Amino acid sequence: MLRVTLLFLFIFTSLFAEETEEFPFLGITVSAQSIENANEQKETSIGLRYGKQTLNWRTMFTYEFASNNYQMLGMEIDKILMDEIMGMPEFRPYLGLTLGYLKYDNDALIDGSGLFYGANAGLIIYATDNMDVDLSYHYYKVNNIDELNNIQGATFSLHYFY
Repeated sequence: MLRVTLLFLFIFTSLFAEETEEFPFLGITVSAQSIENANEQKETSIGLRYGKQTLNWRTMFTYEFASNNYQMLGMEIDKILMDEIMGMPEFRPYLGLTLGYLKYDNDALIDGSGLFYGANAGLIIYATDNMDVDLSYHYYKVNNIDELNNIQGATFSLHYFY
């Protein structure tokens, strides 16, 4: 786990090495997701987010939680795509990778904590000069929890750049 975390942090810092201008932000998220175990369950969570963005890359740390002991801490790296093709800088699609830790207490699970990794795709819509809206879809593969296979769903986020 330490090796994976160090590799992820190395990639995170090297992504911003060539970029000159960084835009830090804080955000809130709402996610609706499907958790696949013996029986598929729906979960709605809220979260807090911190990240930095350049013209081509975005990196975020997200903490999500829900009422029934669902907690997730994830690190996400996104590549912003087709900026010049879209022709409108207020709409920016992206693809990303996520790595994180999940804790989910459920009666059907023997051990409810483990790691996850996955991919996400979405669209950044700039509402104002200091705020954007992020609509995304995520698919995470869960490890170390035998009864839990994957998590997939949609996320709505609001970010404030400072």
